[in-house]
Amino acid sequence: MTTLKGLIRNTVLVAALAGTVSACGFHLRGSGGNYTLPFASMYVGLPESSPLAIELKRNIRVNGNTVVVNTPQSADATIEVITDPDKTRSKSILSLNSAGRVSEYLLSYNIVFRVKDNAGTELLGPTQITLTRSITFSETQLLAKEQEEAQLYRDMQKDLVQQMMRRMAAIKPSRPNATPTSTVSPLTLPGVVSPGSVAAPAGASSSAPTTVQPSSAPAEPVTEPALPTRQE
Repeated sequence: MTTLKGLIRNTVLVAALAGTVSACGFHLRGSGGNYTLPFASMYVGLPESSPLAIELKRNIRVNGNTVVVNTPQSADATIEVITDPDKTRSKSILSLNSAGRVSEYLLSYNIVFRVKDNAGTELLGPTQITLTRSITFSETQLLAKEQEEAQLYRDMQKDLVQQMMRRMAAIKPSRPNATPTSTVSPLTLPGVVSPGSVAAPAGASSSAPTTVQPSSAPAEPVTEPALPTRQE
């Protein structure tokens, strides 16, 4: 009984904490659609009037300190849209009823994009995102189904932008490679010229002391001269 009460109390506390966090506007990274982009400025390669461009720019501005600029030359990164979903979205038959008439459609929303820096280096290769939604069809509710279809496309557009933001937030901008330097002095051997140095000309004196190694051959014995013998 005590364990059950404790479990209920913990559940209530967690629910209250979750409500407080949501009320203050805090969202975990990725859970609430907040993604910090690693760029100070970005350019979106879509027409100004594109609904996707408007939604994407709005998300870029509200996440972090990234500024949306009007030219790719002044941007740290450029979003190049290879396949525009507003032009390639499709609607196909998903199922038929017993009378052979359409009872359900499949809506498709697809994009292929990539990200480059201002030097033309590809930071994110061509990336494809495809979203689908199913919608029932009724000939007696044409207007209502058209509105529902438009709403589903708007929902897919928002979902698509969130997935794009998540992928761009994971980009690590390239940095120029630093030239490694060595703090170890090269080893110099007698008679060997190190790479990059110039050999001293013959006959030139060297400031380095010269060490003479003793010979390993045995020394010859020294014989003292004999003294003359005195005769009495």
